[in-house]
Amino acid sequence: MTYLHTIAAAAGAVLARSIAATVFVLAAVTAADAQYSVTAAWDRNGDAATAGYRVYLGTASGSYQWSQDVGNQVSTPLNLPAGTYYCVVRAYNAASQYGAASDEVSFTVGAGSPVPAAAIQASLQAPNAALVSWQTANASSASINGTPVPLTGSATVPISETTTFTITAANAAGQTATASATVALDASAEPQPVINTTAEVSGSRVTLSWQRNPQGSAPTDYIVSVGSYPWGEDLVRNQPVGNLLSVSADVPPGSYYARVRAANAVAVADSGEQVFFRVGSEIAPPGNLVADWSGSQATLRWGAAAADSSSGEPSEYVLEAGSAPGMADVARVPMGSATTFSVNVTSGAYFVRVRAVNSRGDSNPSREIVVAAPGTALAPTGLNASRNGAHLRLSWSAPPGASQILAYLVEVGSDPYHSDLGRVLLGSVTEVTSRVPRGTYFIRVRAVTSSGIGLPSNEIVIRR
Repeated sequence: MTYLHTIAAAAGAVLARSIAATVFVLAAVTAADAQYSVTAAWDRNGDAATAGYRVYLGTASGSYQWSQDVGNQVSTPLNLPAGTYYCVVRAYNAASQYGAASDEVSFTVGAGSPVPAAAIQASLQAPNAALVSWQTANASSASINGTPVPLTGSATVPISETTTFTITAANAAGQTATASATVALDASAEPQPVINTTAEVSGSRVTLSWQRNPQGSAPTDYIVSVGSYPWGEDLVRNQPVGNLLSVSADVPPGSYYARVRAANAVAVADSGEQVFFRVGSEIAPPGNLVADWSGSQATLRWGAAAADSSSGEPSEYVLEAGSAPGMADVARVPMGSATTFSVNVTSGAYFVRVRAVNSRGDSNPSREIVVAAPGTALAPTGLNASRNGAHLRLSWSAPPGASQILAYLVEVGSDPYHSDLGRVLLGSVTEVTSRVPRGTYFIRVRAVTSSGIGLPSNEIVIRR
């Protein structure tokens, strides 16, 4: 005889209450049809409102394919083939109102394998690491979140967001058991963006300074990026400088854009304020940048920079082309003294401007124009986002007047107009849902046609 214990719920006049009950399972083989005679028994409820009991039986935990009303009896015979079963009992009153289910009891009859069992615990061990421990019984294999693991063990696991660890234990007969544990990161352990970033220029010497944000956890390092265009990092890319609040360097003449990120073992914060500075003299910018087209060939023309002295005369011009406004991530082309430039544009769209340069410094950029291959799609409109926990939904509208859209390209960056975190090519859908880890994301979308990748939509910022 197998002895098991459960809690059977009583049905009261209106609401259910619980009392202790004991379930007995007694099995005997009926050889003629290979059935097993099973008797289930439980303690009677002690309240006068209970009118009867119903027994629920299934082959999976929490899922019961069969039930039987046994009246006011406290035991019932069951004829079952070999296997593993899960059983609960519910009491009901004269109005057929049911109380809550008893604790579930599992049992195996015949040649069934012992049911596997699994348990798992997880706790935050460090700001960005979880200690995970697990145990199994009656199992021949185990995995956690799909990765095979020993049947019993523990491990310290790096995490970057709230994480659920689910263990699955299986026996040789294919029966499984699962258990889960969740660890939540402490958001207060993350650093916040730096504040009051400044650049002081003395001759060729530049001192970049910033202050720690008093909110959030203390940084252990700061990371500097410097570009020759807004939000660029073509000159210095993610350079750690230690736990300092300023850095200095000798810099050649030119225009620069710098930003600083705070970091610790948990995370790297968003960029602080971008700061612009110039080394050397500012000279006049080129004027009246235009593009003339002949088929797919674009000829760019601009006016010479006006100089008020010989020191202000440009020695050359630099053509900048970017994938978004203000960017020069596609090309920076020295043009010498020429004021025209021809290029064959067969696909894509580019944001173009020109600067004047001499040995003493450079100019602000000329006005910016868009140079796009014939037939290139305009920007999708109305990009917006909604978030439910870790799940992000993006939606947008097709660009006006576009020819057949082949796909959409979603760009995700850690700074404005960047795509360093991902470029995802979708079909011709105008919405997508994805799970995102914690962080800050700058997102835009472009249409793709036979003429290439089109102009970017409005950019949205998502913080999770």
